[in-house]
Amino acid sequence: MSNYCTMEESEDLQILKEIAFSFGRTIREITRRIDEFKGIRERAKEKTQQRLQAKRDEVANYQERLKQYNEQFSFQVMEDLLQGKEVNQVVSRILQDKIRKDLEDSLNVLLAQPEWTTEQDVESILQGYQQKGYIDFEDGEVNVTSRGARILAKAALKKILENLAKKGMGLHPVDNTGYGSELSVSSRRYEPGDEYELVDIEKTLLHALERSCDSSTIFLKPEDFEVYETIHQTQLCAGLIIDESGSMKCEDKIRAAIETSLALSELIRQEPQDSLRVFIFSEQVREILPWKIANVTFTGGTTDIRSALTTFRKAVTLEKGDKQVYLITDSEPNTENGVYLGFERAMEGVLKEALRYRQEGITLNIIMLDENSVLKAFASKMARLNLGRVFFTSPSHLGEVLVEDYLRSR
Repeated sequence: MSNYCTMEESEDLQILKEIAFSFGRTIREITRRIDEFKGIRERAKEKTQQRLQAKRDEVANYQERLKQYNEQFSFQVMEDLLQGKEVNQVVSRILQDKIRKDLEDSLNVLLAQPEWTTEQDVESILQGYQQKGYIDFEDGEVNVTSRGARILAKAALKKILENLAKKGMGLHPVDNTGYGSELSVSSRRYEPGDEYELVDIEKTLLHALERSCDSSTIFLKPEDFEVYETIHQTQLCAGLIIDESGSMKCEDKIRAAIETSLALSELIRQEPQDSLRVFIFSEQVREILPWKIANVTFTGGTTDIRSALTTFRKAVTLEKGDKQVYLITDSEPNTENGVYLGFERAMEGVLKEALRYRQEGITLNIIMLDENSVLKAFASKMARLNLGRVFFTSPSHLGEVLVEDYLRSR
């Protein structure tokens, strides 16, 4: 867990990362694996030391009180014996003395307290972050809130942009941004360079008819042509489709996907007209709010890429603007609609869906976190069918690849 943190990171950021990138988020699980949580461990150790010091002080206090009481009690017992009271009566008084028994019981409870970090120590530390609004507790689990996720997102984006800056990547103005245009209801005369598909056929023919009203033959001249005005679309509906199958748990792939998703959501927040939709899939597909990826428990399983692509396509059918999705995976498809088919048969369905994307104008970009030859050939074929792009990268560079592509697209 400590590999994800640096000395420059704030304590809050470090602990939020440890929670978000953990596969077990209950207080009991965090305590059991406390050595994997460097930030939480150090804070909990401080709490443990404070608790143990308070325990030592309290033990010393009880021991002194018990010593003083025993001295007084012993003196009273001697007095009773000297006054001729029966030994049995004196013994009974000793055994039934409630004050002495309560002091001894309290001391024994204190002495029985563990000397190591406990669930109570961990919970006490985390409650401080709950009060800040960074985490909350739900059904025994520790979850990052939207406010805490924002801290993670800003840090992830900052790191990615700093790395891109070292490569010379920056934001450069262009005449038009986005992927396409929408036709306006208004039109104008044709000018050299206008696209032919923008011609308003009805108005063009009306111009020709008006000019040729005294002739039985209609001829089209350049001045007859009218074209639609275009409204360039800068709105982008972006999507992330993240593989959560078993192999993604290796080599920090899931951690990289979480950071990348958070960074992209923070970047898109700066473009109010853009939107981001995030889907997680294995043999089943689920959509989550972008910030909630910090709390996702990745279940593992087989890989149904077709269902994931279909779910996103149907979800954005009514969305306006350009549509672009990034599929992040490290394995070939092998399942469809809950049925394991193997690679060859599952691939056929995925390729059909890629063609459907092309027909509906959705750009599909594939980011592969593995480089075996079968995956390379499969991904390249998908990209050719869809006119999208294929990226082969490592988990450590996933965020840079995706954010750089988004910035260039804008």
